[in-house]
Amino acid sequence: MNETVILKNLSIKDGDNTLVSKVSMTVEKGEIFGLVGESGSGKTLTAKSIINLLPDNLKLTADEIQTAGKDLLTITKNERRAHIGNNVGYIPQNTVFYLHPMIKIKNQIGDGYIYHMKRSKSEALEKASMLFNKVGFDNPKNILNFYPWQLSGGMRQRVNIAMALMNDPKLIIADEPTTALDSTVQRQVMQLFEEINKDMGISILLISHDLGLVRHYSSSLAVMYAGQIVESGHTEEVFNNPKHPYTQLLNKIIPSLNIKKNELLPEIPGYVQDSGRDTESCLFIKRCPHAMEICSKCAEEHESNGHYYKCNLK
Repeated sequence: MNETVILKNLSIKDGDNTLVSKVSMTVEKGEIFGLVGESGSGKTLTAKSIINLLPDNLKLTADEIQTAGKDLLTITKNERRAHIGNNVGYIPQNTVFYLHPMIKIKNQIGDGYIYHMKRSKSEALEKASMLFNKVGFDNPKNILNFYPWQLSGGMRQRVNIAMALMNDPKLIIADEPTTALDSTVQRQVMQLFEEINKDMGISILLISHDLGLVRHYSSSLAVMYAGQIVESGHTEEVFNNPKHPYTQLLNKIIPSLNIKKNELLPEIPGYVQDSGRDTESCLFIKRCPHAMEICSKCAEEHESNGHYYKCNLK
């Protein structure tokens, strides 16, 4: 099997309100796959459905949710928990709240490893020390004895990456992994992901609103808008030949190194709607510079050589 993730027609609802609508995507084995879009587009909810972490108040439907070789829709709750624990590492958006500030690193890094892999605490600490070396810590034993509040944001992110690697996963989901990090640390963290991907063959689902980051590090991507995939394909093809107006505008607002001091960063006028996402009409119509009358009724789907987009423009 060459796919680490297969999603088919995923929809997520909060009561009667649709948050994610008919999302399909495939992450190939051993690739870095980017999932991009503005805040509120549904990226995190989509990722959490892959690892059975949706809040209880949200309900999902799908034709298939396959993660690391198993369809989560066809196995029991306990089987899902064990499968995800053994095969998927998750790096959340907020590194501050993910690590308990008043518990030493050594007392929280090994919990999943001990529980899912049936190992002792000493084995967990030995594995953690090895991984801390891998993620760039020269003094793993010292780091293990620190409290999270004693670490910088970049150091906490490295701890989170090591935690995600503890069970030798087939997939890592990294949700906005460079948020709140300065540019130097961002580059170090992303280079670390690249090394993990190449050296260990682990697939990485990289969730980000930063199109420039995704362009540099991913081989394939999907662009989400208001709970729907509006364009997807091989990264260079999508960037060199963006078909959907939303992708085109995102491409234009990637910050340039030539930007002048005090110059405002470009932005897309308007906002991502949070209701009415299960419509057949184009959800981008109110912000689109190319909107046509037909867009209020439907949005045509196109696909050629793996490049998909949903728009009435040809």
